[in-house]
Amino acid sequence: MKLNRIILFLAACVIPASCADLDYTEENTRDEEWTYEYFKEGIKNMVFDVYAQVYNDEFETNSAYFLAGATDEAQYALVTGAVNDYVNGGWSPANPYSNTWKKSYTAIADVHMFMEKMEKMDLTDWQYNPDYPNWIEQMELFPYELRFLRAYFYFELVKTYGDVPLVTTTLSNEQANNVTRTPAADVVKFIVDELDAIIPYLPVTYTSIVGAEIGRATRVAAAALKARTLLYAASPLFNPTNDVTKWEAAAEACKFVLDNADAWGLKLGEYGALWGHDAFFNPELIFGLGRGEFNSFEMDNYPVGVENGASGVCPSQSLVDQYEYVSNGETFAQRHPGSIDLSAEDPYEGLDPRFGLTVVKNGDEWPLNSAQKKPIEIFAGGFNASPKYGATPTGYYLKKYVDGTCVTTADNQTKRRHTWILFRLGEMYLDYAEAVFHATGSAKDNTYGMTANDAINVLRKRVGMPKFTEDGDAWLARYERERMVELAFENHRFWDVRRWKKGPQYFGSIQLASISSDLLLTRSTVTRQWDDKYYFYPIPQSELKKNPKLGQNQGW
Repeated sequence: MKLNRIILFLAACVIPASCADLDYTEENTRDEEWTYEYFKEGIKNMVFDVYAQVYNDEFETNSAYFLAGATDEAQYALVTGAVNDYVNGGWSPANPYSNTWKKSYTAIADVHMFMEKMEKMDLTDWQYNPDYPNWIEQMELFPYELRFLRAYFYFELVKTYGDVPLVTTTLSNEQANNVTRTPAADVVKFIVDELDAIIPYLPVTYTSIVGAEIGRATRVAAAALKARTLLYAASPLFNPTNDVTKWEAAAEACKFVLDNADAWGLKLGEYGALWGHDAFFNPELIFGLGRGEFNSFEMDNYPVGVENGASGVCPSQSLVDQYEYVSNGETFAQRHPGSIDLSAEDPYEGLDPRFGLTVVKNGDEWPLNSAQKKPIEIFAGGFNASPKYGATPTGYYLKKYVDGTCVTTADNQTKRRHTWILFRLGEMYLDYAEAVFHATGSAKDNTYGMTANDAINVLRKRVGMPKFTEDGDAWLARYERERMVELAFENHRFWDVRRWKKGPQYFGSIQLASISSDLLLTRSTVTRQWDDKYYFYPIPQSELKKNPKLGQNQGW
């Protein structure tokens, strides 16, 4: 790119309404000449509009974050919660409950317009402005950032729908409404090729770039996206013949991230520091969504009985049972098949420390702020339990991601920054372990310089848990439990179980708990609707009406 040329695209916020059906036309209400003549107010804001699609409902109520309520991790407290439609049969092409199609193709359309207008604007009129060199430095990175985002959105589309239209240019209305779907394997190849092409040009960090604007696409984020994409591509949902070369490719991609972690400044810290006011600056974070100060998330997820608490996403007994006990340096799974007298036995003593950082149980002092802190009563008739409307149906409340220092009283409220994790180093260790296990057939094979067990044990050491030593089927079962515990409520479980094709095993029912007034904890099993068509989302009916050539996913 010439230094005196400006690259840009039209704003996502003013795209034509038909963009959701792959309409890549350039109709726009923004004055085009004005847009192309200003850097900060025009061009740079347009780039950030593409980033904004990553935020677009990604972690809002009943969307991606709250998909935990559609897994065995949790139950949404209110039966009227839209997320419950995933498990009660209310999900359909006419009611697809996903913003992925619209936001992804909106962003992709804007990227294409950007790439096709690279030579449209010449800012030489601004060359004597003292900020001009800084603008050019930033502008040189924009194409690579946007190609990363395009790859990211295509990954989101593939994991959600399987085969999707792979389009790399702007289209007219007629062209857009005649596209067909591209096999998922070809879309994956496009994603990987794009990431390979841009990784050398993206910075490791933006701290030395003009403006030091962290949170943008980096070399590290691109490498992590490649690793996750190849892991999905190797998994049974996308690799029904178990082609080992796909697992090998995933293992190599994960190894690249881990091998470069130190040089890139990545490192593991305290597990509980992954969320909270300063989490955006955590050196484990690879790519995340940083938000300003607010307390609405706390209001959504503080227990009923806490002022302005609405219960929200409540961890399940199914999740609680995945946390292992530690006794005399050895581990064993929590298995209390019957009722537990909490007045005589503490079933949580000795549990994996990640449990106490993730789940609020009966008797815990919560929230942490002095204005609202008190022991939580989840037993029947208790201050935070039934028969109060909206009380937890699972016997637990959510702690992970919830900032207990936020005050949600009517007066004197406090607010804190929040960061939603998209990629972090801990996930890369898990991804590596899974890929290497399937690539080599053993959790103890050192072909890649680190065994699958070695990778898992890095995370176990962080929280003081004994090492993995298993192999074979026993290892795989324990790995799936470990992954659920480590990544709880980070928007993985919904997709992991799908890519493993284990929907009936994990999502066909869920274990909940209730506590009587005399502190007897009783488990109950709730059956949920599962159909194999749920492995992929339905193509929205609104899109099929515009373009019948898209076809519908099997079973929908």
